[in-house]
Amino acid sequence: MTGLLSYELFIAKTSGGNSWFTPEGGLYEMFINDTGSSSVKGTIVYVSPLFDNAVSIAPPQTSAAIGVIYEDGVPKGSMVKVVVSGKAQVLLKDNNASVRGYWCGVSDVPGRMYQLAYPADFYEHFRQIGYSLEQKSGGEDLLSLVQLIFN
Repeated sequence: MTGLLSYELFIAKTSGGNSWFTPEGGLYEMFINDTGSSSVKGTIVYVSPLFDNAVSIAPPQTSAAIGVIYEDGVPKGSMVKVVVSGKAQVLLKDNNASVRGYWCGVSDVPGRMYQLAYPADFYEHFRQIGYSLEQKSGGEDLLSLVQLIFN
């Protein structure tokens, strides 16, 4: 077969079950939203300690992050898309900049990331969620593209 393949046809032929692709290049899976409120795109999550097949907002500086919420406004208790591999837009800690190529980790603010040229020590390395693919000035509620790598 020659020619271009549309995103819709690609998704129809390669996705299904519990895993799908995003247009940004991420792989997402469906989980129950146990974040305590409607979902916020870019929030870093970990396995819910309260419910099966659910995710909660990642605690500060955790090493147990498993993904990033893909969509806004999904009510608590409903199925939400969570990017678990590939590329995802992630919420920066407010007033932190994003620098291409920097290491990304779970910050001291629940569900948010921070970036450094290199992790400071062995223990900080385990908070890694990936590497930055974008350059952005600091601000509030900024999303920045990250190549995800969870440790």
